[in-house]
Amino acid sequence: MFRAARQGKVTILPEVLTTTWRRLQRENLSRVFLLAAGLLFIGAAGVAAAENGSHGTIQSFGDALWYALATVATVGYGDRVPTTLAGRIIGSVLIVGGVTLFSVLTATVASALVSHRIKEDRGLESLKTKDHLLVCGWNPGAEHVLEAIIDDRRVGAVVLVNELPEESIAELLARRAAQEIRFVRGDPTTEATLERANAKEATAAVVLADATRGAASDDRATLVTLALKSLKRDLRVTVEAVDINSEPHLRRAGADEVVITGEFNGFLLASSALAPGVSEVARPLLSSSGSELRRLNIPPEYVGRGYGELAGALRARDGFLAIAVVHETPGLTLDQLLRFEGEAPRVFLNPPDDYPIDAHDAVVGIPRTS
Repeated sequence: MFRAARQGKVTILPEVLTTTWRRLQRENLSRVFLLAAGLLFIGAAGVAAAENGSHGTIQSFGDALWYALATVATVGYGDRVPTTLAGRIIGSVLIVGGVTLFSVLTATVASALVSHRIKEDRGLESLKTKDHLLVCGWNPGAEHVLEAIIDDRRVGAVVLVNELPEESIAELLARRAAQEIRFVRGDPTTEATLERANAKEATAAVVLADATRGAASDDRATLVTLALKSLKRDLRVTVEAVDINSEPHLRRAGADEVVITGEFNGFLLASSALAPGVSEVARPLLSSSGSELRRLNIPPEYVGRGYGELAGALRARDGFLAIAVVHETPGLTLDQLLRFEGEAPRVFLNPPDDYPIDAHDAVVGIPRTS
């Protein structure tokens, strides 16, 4: 599902350097460099002319240029010094000019870095992250979702897109400082916000239900899904819905998967009372720990063969217990979307051994625990 492996904080460095350089350009840093170069060469030419014919250490334009460079850079090696009055006056100008220019340069760079950091902490910076997973919205159970995502080693960077208060997001990012988590502040229903999160380069997106909005939560989730699909049609979008009746509408909006809040509560409660042990088996499969369910792509050599042969090979090779086959149709066309056509992935639980494996199939099962 995810092409990028976890790469750590080092992947952020090129983005920071690029953003900083662009900000420095906007701060007219090039003018500072041009002014410094002009001061350097004009000063060197003046010193060379003033020292011409003297018996000091500056005997050529190259000597004068070296002296001007060391003086403007506030290094002052002392190996080249003017001996004439005119040369010393020009040297004094170079000293004052060098201190001034380096002060302006230092202030400009510091301002750009601090500005970038402040905007990033507030979620106002446009990201250049690629192959990341978007988490749009927030609710009380969102951190459990985030924890499960981070624990998956196939996941690269995670970008949160929501309107949490600065204090809340700062506390969250501080707790998760070891993980590669970025934040973009804004309404995820708007394309401008999603563009700042670089949704076009994302691998997948999770749209969380906003319990505070009641029935309107699913309407908002539909808008977020439409916005995501408008930016990247093949982006895989999973939506958390409050009302089961909203699922058809979310599917038509382009949601690839729809999870209903509390959908399995009734099953777990009934099983605990009527079939002891069933809920204890189901809970670790549905949690982010223990023997969680995994999805595997079908090895090419098993396409066209029977399910029984595939299941036996996976069991013998890795101890993977296959329990279902998921069949996904190719991406919907624009015409299908406009006519509200297309179908959700079909799931075949424990199919017969002679079920023919298709190129668009995947197998779901339980990995062997150590």
